[in-house]
Amino acid sequence: MAVDSSGATGSTRDTRAHPRVPRMSNVTRYLSAAAYLDSGFRDRVLGELMFDPYRAVPPSYGGFDLIPVIHHCRRSRSMLVVRDALITVFFLVGFVMSPLTTIAWVATLVPLVLLTSGRVRRGSLVLRAMLWFWAASMALLLLAAVFSTALSVLLLQSLSSSSLYDDGPSYGVADVLGQGLGTLALAMAVPFTTLGVALVYRIATYMTLAGTLRPGAPEPVTGATGPRTAHRVDYVRSAQWGNITMYANEDAFMGAGSIARTWSIAVELDRVRGREGPPRRQDDPVDLDPVELHAFVRERLKDMRDRVLRPNEGIQRLDIGDHVVTRGIFTVADWHDGGAPVSHPLIGKNGLPRSHATPEEIEAIVRHPQGGVRYYQRVTINNAGQEIRDRNGRLVAPAEDQEALTSAFIYLAVEGRMLYTQFVVTVLPPAHGPYHVVDRLPTMTGGRIAWEAVRSLKLRLLRDVLAAPARLVRTGVQAVRQNMLAPDPRKHIVYPYGARFSVRELGASDDLQTHIQVLDVSKYVRMIEQRLTEAVLDFLEDKGVETGAYRLQAASVTMNTLSVSGGATVSGPVAFGHQAAATVNNLGGQGA
Repeated sequence: MAVDSSGATGSTRDTRAHPRVPRMSNVTRYLSAAAYLDSGFRDRVLGELMFDPYRAVPPSYGGFDLIPVIHHCRRSRSMLVVRDALITVFFLVGFVMSPLTTIAWVATLVPLVLLTSGRVRRGSLVLRAMLWFWAASMALLLLAAVFSTALSVLLLQSLSSSSLYDDGPSYGVADVLGQGLGTLALAMAVPFTTLGVALVYRIATYMTLAGTLRPGAPEPVTGATGPRTAHRVDYVRSAQWGNITMYANEDAFMGAGSIARTWSIAVELDRVRGREGPPRRQDDPVDLDPVELHAFVRERLKDMRDRVLRPNEGIQRLDIGDHVVTRGIFTVADWHDGGAPVSHPLIGKNGLPRSHATPEEIEAIVRHPQGGVRYYQRVTINNAGQEIRDRNGRLVAPAEDQEALTSAFIYLAVEGRMLYTQFVVTVLPPAHGPYHVVDRLPTMTGGRIAWEAVRSLKLRLLRDVLAAPARLVRTGVQAVRQNMLAPDPRKHIVYPYGARFSVRELGASDDLQTHIQVLDVSKYVRMIEQRLTEAVLDFLEDKGVETGAYRLQAASVTMNTLSVSGGATVSGPVAFGHQAAATVNNLGGQGA
């Protein structure tokens, strides 16, 4: 059976965008920027994709590529380690050379760092006032410690140059002032150097955002890495374009966003149309091959893109592929081949989870609806708009990337003398708003970029300084732990191979950002929904199956059913708002 719009068996990658044009898509750039802007995002990505070499990888849709994101996450972590190491060294030197001012500097940082906590900002005003008072007191103490140290040195130098010490060396005024200024600089060295390192790091990251992640930037060229890292990156690069989703939780549609709409229809296959008179039931059900039905539906859906009267009427970003889902928790040796225990068939000979199912395997899955693996036909529409030109070819409006992704998953099963149709819609919102800063920075001057780097941090810059030693220790412990505790499925009876989350979903906004995006999702859902329904009806009628029940249920789910959160549905007319009303006309169904 056909598998996707590009003709590459099992691939979910849109080959029209990759790799012929080695440019990062917008969403890839935004999530690469998240590696520098969001430490929690970076740590979770590396922990999910790089720590466990046996962890499955969720699919990437809409031109999103994991490899640049991994590259920038690793680069950001390396820069962070250098920054934290330098700050820690300066702290250690300060505790030896100028302990009083170093302690006062740390005591000044503590309340200011506490003020960056979301819980504190949302808490009592009295608590925030007390923290500001603490910070001000510590700042005054720091200044007092610095100037008292400098004054003491000046006093000693002055006494040493007086007549009371005729046999000692004599110092001039310039020498005394120089010694005092040197002592003052030494006392302030720790605050200035630690804060300066954090500031330089932040400016360097923003320069990276403005340069290597600018609009239209090419994919990064990764340097030489260790064999273990290189092997894992190669696996991720291939697995993200696969057609198998092996999940660790309950999200069978990982990577496509959250579920926005679901419905299902069941129709009997032993009720056929009579040549004359009403429908009748027969002893044997109609022989209906779900693989053939999937292929029929696929061709009808592809017509929305390929068989249109004018090119501008086709849905150019419509991608059709295979979606094989299974829960990725397998007993390591529970299958047998010739009497010998072997690994699960979805685990390859190299011990890694498989990411590509063959057409023969897909056909078998489709024909076995009660198996532990399920097949969906996936229809994805990337809301990347097309450019608008007038009849003379002049550009009216350029193409605009809406970033939102709409996916529909179609499940067709012949089971129990019934045909079961399931339709699931997922919506993936655009990348998180702050990550879009990479679109604005390239137009700024170097000074403006530096100001933006400082302005975006504010008190969090001080948090970076105070937390540097602890973060450096934690990074070292994690590195040792990862090297010493490398996962090995052979040591487990049951091993969790499934992916725990999608990087694309991790970096997404909470919801769609514009009302146009909401309307586009509704538009494409209706179009796919109607195309699917008519295709199934045509197929059933060709086979002689009575379609009255299917039409009735289809009308109910497409016009009179509202899906709400929590998996519940409300059937019948629904109205919202002031003086709203909703009615349904069933006169056409009377007497049927």
